[in-house]
Amino acid sequence: MSKIRIARRYADGLWDYALSVKEEEIIVEEMQSLINIINGSKDFQLFLKTPILETERKIQIAAQIFKSFSKTTQHFITLVIKQNRESDLIDIAEEVIHIYNEYKGILQVTITSAIPLEDKTISDILIKYGKLDDPKKVRVDNKIDESIIGGYILRLGDQQLDASVKTKLENIKKRFEQKVY
Repeated sequence: MSKIRIARRYADGLWDYALSVKEEEIIVEEMQSLINIINGSKDFQLFLKTPILETERKIQIAAQIFKSFSKTTQHFITLVIKQNRESDLIDIAEEVIHIYNEYKGILQVTITSAIPLEDKTISDILIKYGKLDDPKKVRVDNKIDESIIGGYILRLGDQQLDASVKTKLENIKKRFEQKVY
């Protein structure tokens, strides 16, 4: 089974339970924290992937790391580890956030730029592409990638608009190599 389908199944289960106990806001916050914790530590990423540690030991360590999380999230993380899916935790957490955004009608936009963008610049980009009908319904993640040199890459769902200097330079290089001038 693909990682996406696995993540979706676990995320659907957690989301359905969160809705039934009215903890969806808490669960989404904790899933974002989980993503930040995993992305913030290479050691923790290795811990999740290592087959050397026994499942019970991983559960004990995870319980200490996530002791400030709600009981629902703690039990969920334990379940995922017991099912040997701990390496999929970040995918599951991202999928829960995706489900939440769909549920609330929130549009998730990622803008990758060489430097951090000001709110006004982000608003201008979104207005230019007609994506700022309701600012409360748009969640923007501004990722930094200095290798794009300048400009930006706008990602909305499965659509991507690449207006980066790096891509423009690569396109010019390809044209010169094809001698189309």
